[in-house]
Parts: sequence; structure tokens; C-alpha cells
Amino acid sequence: MIVRLGVLILILTLCGIQSCSFIREIKPPAGYPADYPEIVEPVGPSSDMSRIPPLFTKHETAKEPFSQQDSLYEIEFEMNERIEWWVRQYSGPYRRQFITTLARFDSVRPRMEKIFEDHGLPKDLVYLSMVESGGYANAVSRTGATGYWQFMADTGRHYDLKVNRWVDERRDLEKSTHAAARYLRNLHSIFNDWLLAGAAYNAGEGTINRLMKNNPDVSCFWDISHPMPIKTETLEYVPKFIATLILAKNRARYGLEVPDDQKIAPYACETVTVKGFAYLDEIADMAGISENSLARLNPELIRRCTPPGTQEYSLKVPPGTAIAVSNHMKKVPSRQIEFVTHTIQRGDTLIGLGKKYSSSAKEIARVNRMKTNDILTLGKVLVIPRGNMQAKPSGKHHHVVAKGETLKSISRRYGVSVNDILEVNNIPNPSLIHPNMVLNIPPQAHGVSGQRLVQYRVKKGDTIWGISRRFEVSANDVLKWNRLKPSAQIQPGDELTIYR
Repeated sequence: MIVRLGVLILILTLCGIQSCSFIREIKPPAGYPADYPEIVEPVGPSSDMSRIPPLFTKHETAKEPFSQQDSLYEIEFEMNERIEWWVRQYSGPYRRQFITTLARFDSVRPRMEKIFEDHGLPKDLVYLSMVESGGYANAVSRTGATGYWQFMADTGRHYDLKVNRWVDERRDLEKSTHAAARYLRNLHSIFNDWLLAGAAYNAGEGTINRLMKNNPDVSCFWDISHPMPIKTETLEYVPKFIATLILAKNRARYGLEVPDDQKIAPYACETVTVKGFAYLDEIADMAGISENSLARLNPELIRRCTPPGTQEYSLKVPPGTAIAVSNHMKKVPSRQIEFVTHTIQRGDTLIGLGKKYSSSAKEIARVNRMKTNDILTLGKVLVIPRGNMQAKPSGKHHHVVAKGETLKSISRRYGVSVNDILEVNNIPNPSLIHPNMVLNIPPQAHGVSGQRLVQYRVKKGDTIWGISRRFEVSANDVLKWNRLKPSAQIQPGDELTIYR
């Protein structure tokens, strides 16, 4: 019996850890909201519900405690039992999780509010992101919705977010928030109501439009109910949002102030222009800053490298480090190889072409499968490598081609695709590689759509092996995902990223 209970507790714990936003994952009881339970045994010593004032007394109307007259809220709503149920959940049994999520969200909220204000939207709407992702840039839902605002890939692209093998701007705080602001503004122009716009953000404007068309009596969100064709998730979504808004703006009243030791510094950064392809860990090493700090500021770089094929990339760096990073980047010669074509003209020689294109006669001959003393034929097209193909590799991301190796075998060795290697090195044809050629090897993608991200906080007694067994992944993967060495020691309170 004890063993079964232990297994059940472990399963429930894992389910909680896997949620990209606990606010979104809590489910109401049967009969919600009419028979919601009283919270009589809140979790934790700081969760004494007797200290929390009731939402309203017998002598108050439901609207009075949250009147628009105090200017606390920028969107209109009236209190009801459905909202009250979620308020009691978040301020009662889920108090600790709510405070943890609130602490994380507070670090990005000011920037989100400024963007929404610039778009002319109520700043209160940023709390939709807290419901969506809990403030995680790398949150990925079961359906592949990703980022702070949980955009699906197609919707993100529709609002000008890049989503490809190298960049996922749904994870970029500023770009995704601008996209969410435009999307919400468009939804409000359709429904002329922020709560209906919120429901449409969750369910899609087509769903809400059809529902209202087929049910003429629906004039506001609260008119929507089962058995109308609507998911329970959407019916819960707006009450969760309003409950989150109420609690976040009345923290002292509900005992939800974030402790000083849980507060996270507000989002802040500087930008540096990086030319060509570069790895984040090498930039961090050169500038003497943490790779993880770069990764946190640039979560859209899902392979922890700048995207190949772009002339320049605006990289976000910690405040006060822009000059150091920029100065170090200027000292680093570009390793990217560019291939151009040249049609042989009268007077051309391989030595002359080498000088013209910053290459060498030997390299031109090797790439074109010819000898350095071969006679050049007028009109023949040569492929010319521009840049130093014989540069020595400076780190773990480079591979010197050995005799007999193919791009296929190299790609298998590093767990990346042939196309990725071609793209990073700007090579138009796989047959152009040759022995002693130095290749840039792109890192594997971090948390791409289709994988499920879990942020696990290390507890006393945890080991890498034990955590890997718990999540049914390999210990090597845990080390790789978190850029840890096999000899690394983890401490209680450390956060590990797990992909499932």
C-alpha cells in the first residue's frame, strides 16, 4: 500500500513539473463553478486562509470590491463565482506555485506593459502571457504552441515572427510581445470586447465567430457555456486570466508578496551587431561573460548560434557588456567560407584568381577537381572558395575533414543534418568538401516544437543519473541540454532543462 502511494505521489509530482504553466493546467472540479469547495486546509505554513479577506461580504454587491472607480484595472469585468473559484485556488492550495510564477513573470512584465502601451492596448492584458506560459520563454505546449505567448508556428509567421531551423522568434520577448499586441488588437476590432478577444486568443477567432453566429443571444463572454461547441479550456481561460489579474494587483491583500530571495532582476539588455555565423559559448568565452546569460537573453537562437546566411545579427547581451563583446568580436576573423563562380577569361591564372578572391591556387584546384598546373579553358566556370579554408579549428564546434569522410558520415557523428552543415558553411554542393577542409558544425536545436520542455529544480540528494531516470532520458542528454561536464556537481536549487 505504501509503495503504491509512493508511486502515485511520484506520478502526480511529474505531472506538475511537466506543465508549461501551472496556472493553465489546474482543472476545476465536476460541477464547476456552482459547487466549488471551500479551502479549509491550505498548503504551507504561510497559507492561512483566515488571514485573507473574503472577496465580498453579505452586504456588498459582487462588483463593489473591484469597482473601476479605483482605476486599479484597465479592463472592465464584474466579479462572479467562476472567477472567485480560481482566486481561491491560486491564493490557497496553489499559493506557492503562484508566487513562484509571479516572481518569474515580474521580471518580464514591465517590458511587456511598455510594448502594449505603445500599441495603445490595456496593460492588464499582459497577464494573458502569465496564464499562457508562466513567463517561460521556452515553454512548449502539447500541441507545439511555443514561447511567452504560446503562438503556433503558422500564427507566429502570420505576425512576422521567424520560425525555422535556426531561429524561433516566438521565444523572443520583444518580438513575440509586439506580435501578441497586434493579434489582440485585431481580435478586439472583431469582437469589440476584451474578454471575448481573450477567449478568441485561446480558441481562435473562427471558433468564437461561429459560436456567436449560431447563438444570437451571446453578447459577452459570460453568455458562453456548454453545451455550446466550446472547449472547457476556453471557458476556464478568461476566469483564470481575471483571477490572475486580481491577485497580481492585490498581493498584500492575499498574502502573495514575492519574497526578496525569490525576486528576479527585471529584463534588461544591450545589443551588439554580430557579423556572420558565431557560437554563443565562444562569444561568451571571449567577452568573459556567462554563456547561460547570453542564452537567456537570446532564447530565440534555438541552436545557441547566430543564424547562418545572415550578414548581421543583433545579439542581446547583459547590460554593461556591449563594448567588451563588440571589441572582442572585431578581433575574431570570420571562419565562414563563401563560394563564388568565375568564368575563365583570357589572361586568368589560378594564382591570379587566388589573389583576386582571397583564396589560393591550391584550394581553387582542389575544389574544382583539377591540378594547379592544368591549362585553363576559356569560358569554363570555376567555383572559387573565398576565405581561409585551411584555418585551424579553434574549438569544439569545428571539424577537420579526414580522407574518406563524407558529409553524411560527419552529420551522423555530430547528430545534425547534412543540410545544416552545408548551410552553416555556405557550401552549395556536398561534393565540394575535401580532406583538411575545416567545417563549422552547428549545435543541435534546443527545445524545438514537438519536444516538451520541463524546468526541474534540483532537490537535496538529486543526481544527474537519478534525474535522467525520473524523466526517462539519458544522463548524457541531461548534461548536453544544460551544457554540463560529466564531472559537474549540481546543487539544491539549481534549475535544469529537460526535453521529453
